[in-house]
Amino acid sequence: MTLIRAAPGAVGIATRELSRQSQQTARHFHSSSVGKSRYSASTIMTSYHKELLLKDYDIVGFDLDGTLLRYNIREMSALIYQVLKQFLVEQKGYGQDLLDQPLNVDFLQKGLFLDGPRGNVLKLSNEAHILRATHGTRLLNDAEIQGIYGAERQWDITTAFYKDPLSTWNGAASTQMRSLLDYFDMPSALVFAQAVDQVDREKKPTAGEEYQVWQDLQSGLMHIFSRDHFGNDISLYFKGMRADPARFVLQTDASVMNWLGDLRKSGKKLFLLTGSNVDFANLTATQALGEDWRKYFDFVVTYAKKPGFFTLQRPFMQVDVEKLEELPQEAQEIKAGEVYSQGNWHQLHEAMAKMLQKEPSKAKALYFGDNIIQDVYTPVKHRDFDAVAIAEELLLEDGKYPYAAELDSQLWGSYFALDCTPTLWASFISSYAQLCVPSVEQVAQTSPDKRIICSNPYGFSPRLPKELETVQLKSCWRG
Repeated sequence: MTLIRAAPGAVGIATRELSRQSQQTARHFHSSSVGKSRYSASTIMTSYHKELLLKDYDIVGFDLDGTLLRYNIREMSALIYQVLKQFLVEQKGYGQDLLDQPLNVDFLQKGLFLDGPRGNVLKLSNEAHILRATHGTRLLNDAEIQGIYGAERQWDITTAFYKDPLSTWNGAASTQMRSLLDYFDMPSALVFAQAVDQVDREKKPTAGEEYQVWQDLQSGLMHIFSRDHFGNDISLYFKGMRADPARFVLQTDASVMNWLGDLRKSGKKLFLLTGSNVDFANLTATQALGEDWRKYFDFVVTYAKKPGFFTLQRPFMQVDVEKLEELPQEAQEIKAGEVYSQGNWHQLHEAMAKMLQKEPSKAKALYFGDNIIQDVYTPVKHRDFDAVAIAEELLLEDGKYPYAAELDSQLWGSYFALDCTPTLWASFISSYAQLCVPSVEQVAQTSPDKRIICSNPYGFSPRLPKELETVQLKSCWRG
């Protein structure tokens, strides 16, 4: 039920077929000179700041969850935590006492990694060294970390992720490791850790055995988030969301909708690109943006399967907007004002460039998203985007943020740095994002023709997190 024989020592890393020739020219930050992005006016780098001028972009895209709409992280975390535990008990045979375990919100943090075979949870530095780790819920000391991962405190799979995140997205690595990239993933770490604790109490693994908890938890995640389960009561997660969406989804401030209208009036083409299926997207977008939420966008793409949307050539599938379901017919041509499913950036870019009467290479695009790999790294590294990262963790310093208990972990330390060492995510943000802001609402205070000036070279706005004030990120703006 919970233990399997160890796999061979060498773990194959599956790689996507990504054309190196299509990667953009590397961009590096040097304190003694001014560097420029591929869009020379869109970002001006000096030794003091990054700047963003929305006027320079023809196309602006948005993620939905965690970007254009925000969640009540307390309620959402509790729901996902509970339904995952129920799945493990009811479907995978874990003991009933797992249901009695408390929701320890201090264990939660976005951006942690699960080491499935060993039953460990990891926090990584900007160079993929293990800053902090637990076995189950027990914090490991430095000697224990080095005993497991060596003097360099590195695991080959997370090091491969650091060097090329998409190389570990599928295949053997994905069966061993999970990166918890957003607030939907965040409760998984605690469920995983408490389940590992239960395995240890029942049968302490012997040498040569691996934990199967991650595989069981992965099945649970696929079960509760499966789009096939939205309209029935099979997924307790969707059942809870459908019953009371106002409990989980916050209403987006009217200034954001007004700003979206201003962007379109200024001549830009706007698109919404979400991994959610059309039925779930409609539920949450209606709650946050209003029943007429589609009117703000020229194109709406659901079930986009990021990051593959940016790197692959999946066809667009037609959507029945009345029944809120994907149809089995491919869309031969995509048209403004419609809703589609799946698809690819190449075709969407061409369609919007045609509306702008420009060649695609001349239609400059900017994307807003909260998932650093799917929404920032991939479109910037492997396609022709610029990106703005959303990180609510920037709100913690205000003292009025309502979900501080869920995001301000004393166990794991800051999302951005630990003991004067930047985290992997601080590095990715500074390297690939034009800016990192706490919410779209902040950007919406700036009209499309005004410049947003950042006071630091790493792109964090409105200010640099205090944890990064005494550290230096080595590879800002790598390409």
